[in-house]
Amino acid sequence: MITAKIKIHMPRESFGSRRAMSILVALIVVSTLIMLASVGLKISSDEADVTSYDLYSMQSYYSAESGLMHAAAALSADSQVNGKIRGTLEVSLEEKSPDDERGYSFYEAEIKLDRTKETGTIISTGEYMGVKRKLAAEIKTLSPLRLKKAREMYD
Repeated sequence: MITAKIKIHMPRESFGSRRAMSILVALIVVSTLIMLASVGLKISSDEADVTSYDLYSMQSYYSAESGLMHAAAALSADSQVNGKIRGTLEVSLEEKSPDDERGYSFYEAEIKLDRTKETGTIISTGEYMGVKRKLAAEIKTLSPLRLKKAREMYD
């Protein structure tokens, strides 16, 4: 019986090519981690913006509501009041400088009366940090003053 040993010569990977492959894999892993970190930072930044907008929107809503109440109080005192009423509200902040624009919200309430029917509407717009909200309340009767529930108006 004749046995032959067949020797297949496979080139061995050199040390340099293994090292290059390791560096390539490490670069891919590091770039993937950097990409994931930047996506996470972008998402958290967007969430902070959305939260700020929600807070500004809520404050402007309360300002508009204050305008409605101011106009209703003015009408209760004098049923002949007509036109616009403006006001400023101080917003309570933890840390606030005297010239900080976040410290104040504004409202403008417009009273529109229909003297023939003794009814009308009050439309109030509140603004805080550039965010506006508008509320309207229908006047059921002027004397005594009775309002329907306020509803939000959208432009």
